[in-house]
Amino acid sequence: MATLLQDVRYGIRMLAKNPGFTAVAVLTLALGIGANTAIFSVMNAALVRRLPVPDPERLVRLHTADQPPQTSQTGYNDTSLTEPVFEELRKQHDVFSDVVAYVPLSYRKVAVRIGSDEPEEANADMVSGNFFSGLGVRLARGRGFTLEDETRHTQTAVLSYAYWTRRFARNPSVLGQTLYIKGVPFTIIGVASREFGGVGQGEPTDIWVPFQTRADLKPWGRSPDSSDSLYGDPTWLFLLMIGRLQPGVSEKKALAQLNPIYQGTLISSGIKQDPKAQPVELFFTSVRGIGQVQDNYEKPLLVLMAMVGVVLVIACGNVAMLLVARNTARRQEFSLRLALGATRLQLLRQLLTESLVLVGAGTALGWLFATWATEAMVVWAGLDFNVSPDQRVLAFTLALSALAALLFGLAPLRNAVRTSPGFTRTTGAPSAARGKDITAAGRR
Repeated sequence: MATLLQDVRYGIRMLAKNPGFTAVAVLTLALGIGANTAIFSVMNAALVRRLPVPDPERLVRLHTADQPPQTSQTGYNDTSLTEPVFEELRKQHDVFSDVVAYVPLSYRKVAVRIGSDEPEEANADMVSGNFFSGLGVRLARGRGFTLEDETRHTQTAVLSYAYWTRRFARNPSVLGQTLYIKGVPFTIIGVASREFGGVGQGEPTDIWVPFQTRADLKPWGRSPDSSDSLYGDPTWLFLLMIGRLQPGVSEKKALAQLNPIYQGTLISSGIKQDPKAQPVELFFTSVRGIGQVQDNYEKPLLVLMAMVGVVLVIACGNVAMLLVARNTARRQEFSLRLALGATRLQLLRQLLTESLVLVGAGTALGWLFATWATEAMVVWAGLDFNVSPDQRVLAFTLALSALAALLFGLAPLRNAVRTSPGFTRTTGAPSAARGKDITAAGRR
């Protein structure tokens, strides 16, 4: 450890002697690493990140291959299913340990009022009673819903941690307070964990309530005068569903068992399929990322990631060439250190240490740049979801940094290892300060 610290101190001194080179190298690295971190952070949130729940790999989102005939559809394309289908699928305990359903109260935000305060807009979902327990979401405060809340349509609410923070300043006495959603009173019974922001297709959810049957709280903001209702029309595709597969049950096996049940439920609901046409079937996708963003931005994000990857390669190449040129000019130093007893392994260690110091500074600055760039990108694209870095983004950035440090340490190594102890220059004696540094390094 003492030797490593000595190498770091010496490396910092050597980089400080060339402030112009150091500034250019650090800024180049910061732009390359920062741009890659920013794009990967958005990709991670939009395409990769799983829900912060136990065993998220067993969660699947339910879809239909096509819209069944004689049905009406509201929602996100192929993700909407009927309420009778939900009731039937939640019984299939040999396939699913749980099936949860949810539906937004509006395509847009709904008016929410707390006490006599002015109304504000928030995202609210109606959910099944097993929503939190089925997903495995833990509560930061209070409790989640139960099946009794669902069947009795209790006017209770669970807040997201972000909404609790934003609207109530994390007031611990929030439980038991009343908030009004579209003028309807709901009692707050819980606050979800900090990490959980919902399972929606777009913006994070602020408030969850159990399934309601009131005319003024219809799914998707349907008009109170509309014939559509939660339980009123078995041909209305409007519910969004997520299933948790039983351990050991593959998706292929689950679909083979579920599709006959699904098609039978459609028939019993009065939905007759054309016998000459291919039957409408279910299929699964993993619950990761944000569905609507995946559909609209997956290809652009992948292309952008490839482009900034090329930028990083160019940046690394430029810095590596700068290091090669710089270390060519240091051959006299390398020769003197070898003559004083240093080994080529020690030279390699020193070069790697200097690269690590250089990359560390570039990574720190790049992380700050990535934080700003990520937020700017989300605002520019009109997205509204959590893109804050997690462990995966941190690991990605550290891996880039480690690769860059190794590359920059090895790139100039050829000049160092081929330097002869007898190599000299007759350009005059080095300065006292430089001679002191080199002599001290050579004696190590």
